[in-house]
Amino acid sequence: MRIRISTLLCLLALAAAAGCARPEAGATAAPEGVVREFNAAISARELDAALARLEPGAVNFNFGSAHSFSAAPGVKEPLTSDLALHWRTITPVLYGTSRSYVRSIEAATTHVDGALAIVWARVRTVTEPPQGSPTTREFAETYVMRLDEGTWRIAGIASSRATR
Repeated sequence: MRIRISTLLCLLALAAAAGCARPEAGATAAPEGVVREFNAAISARELDAALARLEPGAVNFNFGSAHSFSAAPGVKEPLTSDLALHWRTITPVLYGTSRSYVRSIEAATTHVDGALAIVWARVRTVTEPPQGSPTTREFAETYVMRLDEGTWRIAGIASSRATR
């Protein structure tokens, strides 16, 4: 429990520090662009292209399960999990059960401080099943970005997406 709380506090401290910093000229567009490219690649069913935008060892912050079947009743998921594995597990099911799945960034705010950036994004997903009406969901995602050898990469994602 202490490790979870300390991990969360570290993430919040990083977000606060990035939010207080003045972004470098033109630097705010680059992290947001990577976030948009990541989501566009997921929508285009180009998983390898999406995963190429992740930092090795990137984490998914599990503040709440997006799927009711993810954890047994009364059992909490670990606070973090491997982000690449998360998408490698989800996309075959997602792509196999939908005619289309589109993730779009409706609004984004970026804060950059040196090699650290935080992108807060309002995300809309539209899932079109093989039959029936499309389902639209809106939620927030926070992307922790790292500048690595001149390239911005996603180091972590936290989502407010509710269980369905």
